[in-house]
Amino acid sequence: MEYSTINILTARSLGFLAGLGLAASAAGAQTYGFDWAAVGDPGNRDTLPDEVPAWPDLETGGVDYEYRIMRTEVTVEQHFEFVQAYWQYAPPEVRRSSSFKGRWIGTRGGNDDPQYYLVPGTENLPTEMSWRYGARFVNWLHNGKASEQWAFEDGAYDTSTFGMSEDWTLTDQAERSPGAKFWIPSMDEYVKGMFWDPEKNGTEGGYWAYPHSKDVPPIPGMPWNGGETNAGIDWDEPYLDVGSYPWATSPWGLLDGSGGVREWIETLSPDGGSRLGHGSFQYDGLYDIWDRIDEWDASNPDFPKGLRLASVVPSPGTTVVLVIALSYASRRRRQK
Repeated sequence: MEYSTINILTARSLGFLAGLGLAASAAGAQTYGFDWAAVGDPGNRDTLPDEVPAWPDLETGGVDYEYRIMRTEVTVEQHFEFVQAYWQYAPPEVRRSSSFKGRWIGTRGGNDDPQYYLVPGTENLPTEMSWRYGARFVNWLHNGKASEQWAFEDGAYDTSTFGMSEDWTLTDQAERSPGAKFWIPSMDEYVKGMFWDPEKNGTEGGYWAYPHSKDVPPIPGMPWNGGETNAGIDWDEPYLDVGSYPWATSPWGLLDGSGGVREWIETLSPDGGSRLGHGSFQYDGLYDIWDRIDEWDASNPDFPKGLRLASVVPSPGTTVVLVIALSYASRRRRQK
């Protein structure tokens, strides 16, 4: 799905930083076992028309603050913990739906008392869930994984706003709440993490066309055959764990920008009726189009897709910051 025009409201244009409270909330951010990459270079510019030829009116990618983003998509095993914690609060009719549990978490029993289990060998595959259950996932993390229902329903996103108006636009909270510790990345944050390179064009900086730090499409194929993505491969090839192509990395060290599963973005579509998503997925014959910086799709927030979380950078003096600093220093691991 393509658009000829867009009016993306960036964090800068909304004055979002004034209320974000990065310094205040940073000390409370945790790692939770996720593999985080720090994204620096605050104040980088937005995309230029020649960098997004299929969507020349798009101006995105500029972020005025440091943040961290998962190097890979959320895995089935990480999703499984959330499903086990939340299922009792989910409506019975969705407890066994793919929008809640994805495709690799199985169930035994009925809706009143489902017994969830991991399909063997799928623990580290990229999982899928709806945007709205992704919002509950980050609320849960924001609230320290508390077991009470309130911990899932507010924090980063107020789930009481979720719905559809008479004109078919979403009533959902459009952007994360000020002070959120974890959230679904905005278009600006996703584009910067996947495509912005401060060292492209010398010291000028620029955006790559594809999420593996190149202006040409990634090579489809299995990793043991020299591939750079599992999108565009044959149907009889196996599903792959996240991070199976460590040599195909964004300038900030993000993996799986191509292949795996298509990923949710926080940003609403221009018509306000859906959420944006990006990336190709395994067995996608159009990977060379969907991977591009200027190609986005829009979906109902109850449709399942992959998820990559964003978070504040922990305050100095913690062990986590040392790890992030090392990741930042070594982010130039890429092929040219």
